[in-house]
Amino acid sequence: MSNSKKAEDNILHFPTKDKVRAYWRFILIIWRANPGLALVRLILLVAGSFLQPVEVYFFAQFIAAIAAGRSEQAPFLLGVVIVSYALRYLVNEITYSRLGDWLARTSTLAVEGYIYRHLSQLEPGALGRPEIKRSLDFVREDLWRLNRLADTSEWFIRSVLKFAGTLALALAAPFWVMWLVLADALLQAANYWLESRKEIWATTWNSLDGRRLEYTRYLFINAREFRELKLLGAVKVLLDKWSAARDRILVRFKAVAMASLRNRLLLTIIHVAAYAVVIIVFGREAFAGPQALATLYVALNLFSLMGEALNGISGSATRLWSDMEIMAYINQLLNFEPENQGGLDLPKEPLVIVFKNVTYQYPDAREPAIKNLNLTIRENEHLAIVGENGAGKSTLLKLLSGLIRPTKGIITLNGKDLRQYKPGAWRSAFHFMLQDAKLYQDFIKDNLLYGTSSGKSKFGLPLKQSVEISGSNTVITSLPQNYRTFIGDWAAPPGITPHQVSGGQEQRLLISRSLIHGGRILGFDEPTSAMDANAEMKFFENMLSAAGNRGLIFVSHRFSTVRRAKRIMVFHHGHLAEQGTHDELMSLEGKYAELYQQQAKWYV
Repeated sequence: MSNSKKAEDNILHFPTKDKVRAYWRFILIIWRANPGLALVRLILLVAGSFLQPVEVYFFAQFIAAIAAGRSEQAPFLLGVVIVSYALRYLVNEITYSRLGDWLARTSTLAVEGYIYRHLSQLEPGALGRPEIKRSLDFVREDLWRLNRLADTSEWFIRSVLKFAGTLALALAAPFWVMWLVLADALLQAANYWLESRKEIWATTWNSLDGRRLEYTRYLFINAREFRELKLLGAVKVLLDKWSAARDRILVRFKAVAMASLRNRLLLTIIHVAAYAVVIIVFGREAFAGPQALATLYVALNLFSLMGEALNGISGSATRLWSDMEIMAYINQLLNFEPENQGGLDLPKEPLVIVFKNVTYQYPDAREPAIKNLNLTIRENEHLAIVGENGAGKSTLLKLLSGLIRPTKGIITLNGKDLRQYKPGAWRSAFHFMLQDAKLYQDFIKDNLLYGTSSGKSKFGLPLKQSVEISGSNTVITSLPQNYRTFIGDWAAPPGITPHQVSGGQEQRLLISRSLIHGGRILGFDEPTSAMDANAEMKFFENMLSAAGNRGLIFVSHRFSTVRRAKRIMVFHHGHLAEQGTHDELMSLEGKYAELYQQQAKWYV
C-alpha cells in the first residue's frame, strides 16, 4: 500500500452532520465579524448571477424583432441590453475589486481570532491531549482552507444562481436544445468533480513522502538545523531521501495528469459535436426565416453559461466538501470545554500547599513520574529540588502550577482543594519558569513585559530591579538597540534587523521576565543551566536577598548553589527520598550525599 493511501486511511472521516455544523459555525463567525460588508457582497453576488442571462435574452429578442420587422421595439430592447451589460460590468468590477480582499482578510482574522480566544480559555495541559494536538496540526497546516471559505461559498452560491438563471433562459430555446446543452454541461461538471477529487488527494501532504518534502524545506531554511546537518555531514543523505520522495509524488501527479488529458480530449469531441448540431440545425432554419437566428444566439450562449454554472457548482462543492473535513477537525477543537474560571479567591494569609498521596502518570507512560507524594510547602520558604534526570522534579512544579492534575491524591491550599480556587488567581500567585521557556520573537522590552499590564504586576518586581537580579542588564546594554532590539528571525518586519542571543543570555532575560511577572511563590526549573558558574552563583545570591517573604523553589543539578536553600528535597524515581538542609542531608550519607560527592569530585 502506498504512503499516500495509508495517509488517506488514517484520516478520521467525520459524519456529514458534523461537517455541516462546522461549516455553518465558521460562516456565522465570518458574518458576525462584519455583517455590513458580508451583506454587500451577498447583494452583489445575487445581482451578478442573473444579469448575463437577462442580457442574452433581451438581445435575442432584439434579433427576433429586427427579423420580424418590428423596428419600433428595437431601441427599447437595445436599451435593456445596454443597461444590463453596464450593471453586470459594474457588479463584476466591484465584486473583484479589493473589496473581496477586505472580506477575505476580515474572514481570515475573524476565524483565527475565534480559535485563539478559545484556546486561551482551555486549561494549560489541554494542548497536550492527543485529540487536541491532532486538531492543532490542522490549525497549523490547513488554516488556509478556512481563509478561502468565504470565497468558495460565494463561488458556490453564484454558480447555483447562475444555473437557475440559465435554466430560465433555456425556456426561450427548443426543449431538445436545453437537454442537449444540459447533458454536455453535466459531463463536463462530472469530469471536473472527478479531477478535483484526484487533485485534492494528489496534493495532500498527509503522507510520509509529503511530510518529508515539507520537513526538508524546514531544515534548509532554519539556520540552527542546517548547521547541525552540516556538522553531521548528513546533507547528501537528506537530499537522497528528498529525491526519492519527490519521484514517488511526481509519479502520482503524472498518472492524474494523463487521465485528465484523456478525459478532456473525449469531452472536447462530444462538446464540439453538440455545438455543431445546434449550429447546423438553426443555421439551416435561418435560411428559411431569420427569426431562427435569435434561437441560435440563445442556444450558443447556453453552452457557455450552462457549462460555467455547472462547473462552478461542481468545483466549489468539491472544494467545500474537502475543506469541511478540515473544518470538522478544527471545530472539534472548539467543542472542548473551556477551563472553569470561577472559584475562590486566594487567601491573604500565608499560603500553605499540601500534597496528600499525590501520584501523577503521564499519558502512555509505563510508570508514574510522581508516586504517593506527601509534602508541605509554605509561602515564605526557600526550597531546592534535586535529583537525577526523570526523578520527578519538573513534574512537581507542573503539578503546583496547575499545568497538570494529579492522577491520584489531592493538592490542598490552606486546607482546601486547589481546584476550588480561581485558576488565573493561582497562576498569578505561583509563577513557574519552565525549563524549556523561550523568548518570543519581539522587542526585548516587550518580551520582558509579557504577562503584565502596562509593565506592572501585583506580585512582581520593577523592571530595573529584575534585570539587575538576573544579570540581564549587562545583556541588554550589549545589544545594538538595548531594549528596542528585536529578538528572532522570521517575525522581524522589513527595516528591522533581528538579533540572536546565546543560551545563557536568553536564560537571564527569561528570569527577568519571571521576576517582573512575580508571584507569592516563584518556581524555577533549571533556570541557570546555560549560565557559567559565577553568573549562576551571583543570581542565587541576588535572588535570595531580594525574595523577602516570597516563597522560592529552585530545581537544579548544581549542588554548589542549591546548598544555600533552607530546605532541600531529594527526588529519586518519583519518590521524595530525603529532605532537609545541606548539612542534615550530608550527615545522612544517603542519596543527596552520593549525588553531591559525585559532582564535587569533578571540581577537585
